[in-house]
Amino acid sequence: ESCMSYPFHPNKHALPTMLTAEKMIEFRRAQGGLKDVHAPETVILCLYKGVMKYFPLKYSAKRVTGFLGDFYLLKKTNGKIGVMGNFGIGAPVVANLAEELVAWGTQQIVILSLAGGLQPNLSPGDVVVCDRAIRDEGTSYHYLPPEKYVEASPQFVSELSSSFQKKDLPHAIGGTWSTDAPYRESREEAVMFQQEGVLAVDMESAGLFAVGKARSMETASVLVVGDSLASPRWSAPPDMRSLHQKMKECFEILTLL
Repeated sequence: ESCMSYPFHPNKHALPTMLTAEKMIEFRRAQGGLKDVHAPETVILCLYKGVMKYFPLKYSAKRVTGFLGDFYLLKKTNGKIGVMGNFGIGAPVVANLAEELVAWGTQQIVILSLAGGLQPNLSPGDVVVCDRAIRDEGTSYHYLPPEKYVEASPQFVSELSSSFQKKDLPHAIGGTWSTDAPYRESREEAVMFQQEGVLAVDMESAGLFAVGKARSMETASVLVVGDSLASPRWSAPPDMRSLHQKMKECFEILTLL
């Protein structure tokens, strides 16, 4: 039987869901979790392990249990900014965390991650603030009807860009290609999206932006170019130390939001 549309149920997006993130937060509270702690206004979803190792040593932070991975509230922000990491990769895990955070009371979520470069003028260490994502993953289709792109929150993207400008951190604003399967990226796809002007390739942005649209939450992503699909062959980043430094710079600016 051929699959004519996805998701399979024709009224998927109009139907109430059985399990909600609100019910899950209630369940965790009933189990004794999330006591004496308030939801941060903004959460940085950090997909780079180097920052997750570095920042608890530099910043005073309160650890929060009850979520997948490691979750901290930054004391210098009075708990208004949280940092999550070590939860895995891909759109499903990011979407589920975003659901739980918005159910708890968080208003803004930004991804910080390494990504592949798609344009020849983007070098390792260059920063992309994503304003939209190609939906080449599965998660977003459970939140929004099929379309090629999903947008980040324009106001949040502007806010991030202004923050980087104030700190003299050069960055590009543009789209990313979000895929579930990095080992299935073809040269032809890379060229097609490159010609459309897409700047980077990642796994999570489309999923996060879709949850943001569906749940009326502000979302964006900050991607640091590591490897590249811009030339006929994949090329690895030449120097991880400079990438690590750039990720730290981006992280520190995000903690000032």
